[in-house]
Amino acid sequence: MHSSFSENGGYSTAAKAIQMAKDLIEELQKTNMDTSILECNVLIATKQKSELTLASKTLQAILQKNSGYVPALVAMGLCKFLMGSSSDARNYLKQVIKNQYALEFAESTEKALLLMADYFISVNKFDLAEAELQKVLKHNASNVKAEEFMGLIKEKERAYVDAAAHYEKAFEMSSRKNEAVGFRLAFNYLKAERLIDCIDISKEVLKVNPNFPGIQTDLIEKARQSIRK
Repeated sequence: MHSSFSENGGYSTAAKAIQMAKDLIEELQKTNMDTSILECNVLIATKQKSELTLASKTLQAILQKNSGYVPALVAMGLCKFLMGSSSDARNYLKQVIKNQYALEFAESTEKALLLMADYFISVNKFDLAEAELQKVLKHNASNVKAEEFMGLIKEKERAYVDAAAHYEKAFEMSSRKNEAVGFRLAFNYLKAERLIDCIDISKEVLKVNPNFPGIQTDLIEKARQSIRK
């Protein structure tokens, strides 16, 4: 799969977030709550081969007891993608996607659809990816990642105006704090020759992260050069 999601996007987790998750697990265990899926997600987030293998074994044991348990199927799907077994991953996710949308497992179902969309984008099957993303947005119109992926598809198709429209929605839904989405929005503004907007959004990104790479040289300076022409 490409890197937008499973490797350094939605489910990639920084060390700080992993530690926060571990702290949460400790608190939940005090209430005798089953934290097995959360523990597997922490293992998966490390992306270490040994941890992925351990998570896979644990999830397999869970699924042997309850083959249709949605959170376990989705976690296994992500785990298999990161282990390089995309065919196995998709088979687990398909078991989730084929079922009726259940509010109880809404978040997990959205993750399954997003993972499938990410896979389809990685193999340039944009129509199939859009179909999965539309399912997400039908049930959750404020899903940032779905709009971001829609923007990515349009960007890959070089439909920069349409791409910017999706990135605009995603950036707004992230309270204008998602610096990666902000960068993509500014980039597509540049490509669509909305040069002032490109500069303005670039400055917003720099307020969130003054060290965000490429903003000054790849976007702001290029936009200013085009304005001077």
